[in-house]
Amino acid sequence: MIEWLTRADANRPFLVTAERSWSYRETLEEVTGRLSPEPRVLSPTLDPLSVFELLAGIVGGGVTVTGPGIETLPVTGSAPLVVFTSGSSGAPKGVRLTMSNLTAAARASASHLGHGVEDTWLLAMPLHHVGGISILIRQVWTGGAVRLLPGFEPTEFAAALHEVTMASVVPTMLTRLIEHGPYQGLRAVLVGGGPIPEGLLERAVEIGLAVLPSYGMTETFGQVATLRPGTPVEKKAHPLPGIELAIVDNGRIAVRGDQVSPGYAGEADRKDPWFVTGDLGSIDPDGAVRVLGRADTVIVTGGENVSPEHVESTLMGHPRVETVVAVGLPDPEWGQQLSAVYVGDVKEDELRAWAAERLPGFMRPKRWMKVDRIPSTTLGKPDRAAVVRLCLDADG
Repeated sequence: MIEWLTRADANRPFLVTAERSWSYRETLEEVTGRLSPEPRVLSPTLDPLSVFELLAGIVGGGVTVTGPGIETLPVTGSAPLVVFTSGSSGAPKGVRLTMSNLTAAARASASHLGHGVEDTWLLAMPLHHVGGISILIRQVWTGGAVRLLPGFEPTEFAAALHEVTMASVVPTMLTRLIEHGPYQGLRAVLVGGGPIPEGLLERAVEIGLAVLPSYGMTETFGQVATLRPGTPVEKKAHPLPGIELAIVDNGRIAVRGDQVSPGYAGEADRKDPWFVTGDLGSIDPDGAVRVLGRADTVIVTGGENVSPEHVESTLMGHPRVETVVAVGLPDPEWGQQLSAVYVGDVKEDELRAWAAERLPGFMRPKRWMKVDRIPSTTLGKPDRAAVVRLCLDADG
């Protein structure tokens, strides 16, 4: 990857903050000054020093990128980058990512979205997650720039959107940006990382955000499918160049391509070129994938299978719901009782009425619980096991 830095226009900006910017020449100096053949463990934050340390680690030797609470996991030198999964459905696992994986992902993104040297990508996603790291790698690959924020604050992020051409957000971030519009001049805003509330994409388009639903995971170094630019906006995503998608094993999405990691830290390389994900989905006639939910979170209630993600996206369509998690609680009659834990300035009766108008009977939560905060994993995703414990503790 050091060649990527050297082939770029040395005078063009690579990293831009509110205080200053670093050209490609200055970035190269910062990175080469930190090179070491020794593996390293990093817990990067959203600051220039972490950016340079991260790039130097990838170039100079094995680097393990960890999130809060998992710094004790072993370092491995078997790949230039190891990123841990969120742990939302089990213990976090270290994903080995090769330079071939990183190169394929960067090349495919540029080809699919059309971004290049003239583009600036807004970065406020965590650098211990592929959502943040992949932005750096894409921009180094193309010779473009990165506008770095110290975190996500809606007003600051909204203002920065007027300075860039590209951005990546999760649905919760997008919801909070709506009130700060209108926007113009953006090539694309990738939306991924969780269920998209009903109507959110349409509201974003109305205020000038070129939103593109995106699908990917740690094992593929981010996006493997993104809605094709110029396509009418809906909740589906087209595979990137070099990526094959299939539906196997009772509805699971499988991925094949050069972006797919060879395996996890401490394990042998995967023999099957197809990586079978934990996501349920379908594939449209035009090849686009629709993500229907997680296979390991399906709630079986009264003999019916319920996707909690579908319930969540429907409920989050309510204008005063900030976030919601649907879980199944043990129930002697139903097997599992569908329960909704939510944050927002809305009464239970209003949400019940909202659900009754939009969901079939078996998908309507039988229990509701309003909280100040949803428990999350170290990477910020809902911790469903903790939500279940929260509900059971409330029952005494």
